Amino acid sequence: MKKRTVELINELKECTAIERYIEINSEQFIDCTLAEYINELMVEKGMRKIDVVKSSRLSEVYTYQIIAGMKKPDREKILCIAFALTASIEEANRLLRTGGKAELYAKSKRDSILIFALDRKLSLDETNDILFELGQDVLG
Repeated sequence: MKKRTVELINELKECTAIERYIEINSEQFIDCTLAEYINELMVEKGMRKIDVVKSSRLSEVYTYQIIAGMKKPDREKILCIAFALTASIEEANRLLRTGGKAELYAKSKRDSILIFALDRKLSLDETNDILFELGQDVLG
């Protein structure tokens, strides 16, 4: 069963041996790389790499390098890929976590717009239109 982050932090504060904590909580840790998770989502959604590359609106070469695990993208590029994958909010947050970036945060105006767009399966272009109209930086 997955533990909430706050539970893990409390366990860490109370533990006397980090090795024991890691042993007990081994299934709680991120279990794959960003590239592996992107590829897993592509398979689940029946998407080809070229579909993700074109929909992400990122450089073709750079996107292929991300998918291959050769590049570590910033948060913005991970979000572009999330939209290209028509990711759910949970999938987008896992992409961000797996990439070592901050999850979407509902108390951030811009992130709230992104959450809204992901929930409604809006395209990257539709999302960027909303971001622009509301005076926020667009993705990509």
